[in-house]
Amino acid sequence: METTGPSDKGERLWPWVGAALGVLWFLAAGGGPTLDPTHLDWMGVGDPAQHVLGWLHFRDAPWGFPLGRTPSLMHPHVMTVGFSDANPWVSLLLKPFAGWLPRDFQFVGPWLASCLALQGWMAVKLLGLFTRSPPQRLLGAALFVSAPILLYRSGHDTLCAHWLLTAMLWLNLRPRDDARAAWRALRWTLLVNLLAAGTHPYLTVMVFALGVALLVQVHREGHLSKGATAGAFAGLGLTVAIPFLAFGYIGQGVSTGASGFGFYSADLLTFINPLGWSRWLPALPITPGQYEGFGYLGTGALVLGVAGVLGWLTGGRPRDWRQVKPVLPLLLVAFALAVLGFSSTMTAAGRTVLTMRKLMEPVMPMLGAFRASGRFIWPFYYLLLTGVLALVLWRWRQRPRVATALLLGAVLLQLADSPDVWARTRFVGAPWPRLKAPEWEQVDASYRFVTLVPPVIHGSQRPCVENTFPEGTYVRFGDLAYRKGLTTNSGYSARLDEPRVAEVCAALLDDVEHGRLAEDALYVVDTAKLPLFQRLGDRVTCGVLDGYTVCVPARDTGLREALRRAPPAAFTPEPPASADTPP
Repeated sequence: METTGPSDKGERLWPWVGAALGVLWFLAAGGGPTLDPTHLDWMGVGDPAQHVLGWLHFRDAPWGFPLGRTPSLMHPHVMTVGFSDANPWVSLLLKPFAGWLPRDFQFVGPWLASCLALQGWMAVKLLGLFTRSPPQRLLGAALFVSAPILLYRSGHDTLCAHWLLTAMLWLNLRPRDDARAAWRALRWTLLVNLLAAGTHPYLTVMVFALGVALLVQVHREGHLSKGATAGAFAGLGLTVAIPFLAFGYIGQGVSTGASGFGFYSADLLTFINPLGWSRWLPALPITPGQYEGFGYLGTGALVLGVAGVLGWLTGGRPRDWRQVKPVLPLLLVAFALAVLGFSSTMTAAGRTVLTMRKLMEPVMPMLGAFRASGRFIWPFYYLLLTGVLALVLWRWRQRPRVATALLLGAVLLQLADSPDVWARTRFVGAPWPRLKAPEWEQVDASYRFVTLVPPVIHGSQRPCVENTFPEGTYVRFGDLAYRKGLTTNSGYSARLDEPRVAEVCAALLDDVEHGRLAEDALYVVDTAKLPLFQRLGDRVTCGVLDGYTVCVPARDTGLREALRRAPPAAFTPEPPASADTPP
């Protein structure tokens, strides 16, 4: 492995070119319109809608603890920009400028572009450990930028910060000649962990584990004493724990556990399974939740890997395996994370080949917090891609033109066989589901709450919140609450306190059943719950707006008058079962 790199002015230039490659790939995939921060009509459902709502409610929220708390969203449950995956660091950075920003403002598109740019930047730095050639570094960076797992995650923008993992690979593989260089690497490691801790918990776990690998290796190299190593480890832990406490990921009474570990896993063949990301290679079977463990290396990277292995077998093998020793902690950590990604039930092409449920049973309460375990293959994925590039560059180190030609061929093949990119559908999405009826303009300052009956708590398994509302209802009324400065009782949180969900829902239904309506609330009523309001008679006024039944207490407001003129709310009970109809 070559560990020297260029030291001229080009060393400062080429990472910027790598960043440009990332932006170009983002634009080629159709990401251009998302760079308009006022453009919401590509993120109207699912994770993007959750993230935008979290940010919009936070920008108007009072400062409080935990940082990023959004009391107007999913009231009275604990809700933060962390639980809405609204990118805590970016949300926190933008909040002081909220008064100058447009009311319809999203940063998801620019964030995604920056993730690809930083991936290109860090990849050029990483490839500089193996070659002095700028073309080879840029071609290798192109394979990192076009890695299918990166753009595949564009639907969950905070998880696209794969450059954090690439940065940790660079820090682990970079040579350290003395204690000063070792401490410099550890300081950068603390910074990367700090950034990860305010981006997404899954990335934090991976980055922290890679940081531990670096710490172990630095100690093995003799640059740190045992005491200094222990202190550095404590500092690493605090660097993660303090932001987690500050952003409310822990310490808020919300359970970190969740069902699904072993379901959202990775298949053992994930690195060669395109799952539709190839025109030429067929998709292999997987179990339903294993899309979370998507790890296709890309057609170009696979062909390059085959070429590298064949060249290694036919062109002589290195005799000094001591070169592997410095990266052994990194290899072990990445492999351990990959095993976690494959989970307690390992499958190959969707078929179970090994079950370790009994072995993992004692630690399942802890693993439950990471139900989407398939994501943990990412460090091993990028280490594998790095290994392929390093092998090709080493094998043809005496014939650099051959290595460059192989890299160029791999990049062209990778680009040509990315149909999902060239279809330019990655950022089309769904329109922002804004309520359009003019009567909503009558919602004035006398109202404080938008109360859905029952609450729409996305992902909750509690029977009390079951409803027949159309998809996206919580987004529509979350948007209304944001625009009118109101509070809503519905939303989408990454983690739920399910007993509390049931308690709050039951209390709301009990209040409605006994006529205890809040004077400053407008109620959006599911059809099955409409009789509870109809039997209140003149105490409420109900009407249909935008297909939703809306009820307000009987007091003189513009909204009440508008509801009187709106189509009346109607409840159509299901016909009773006849003698010929089974119960």
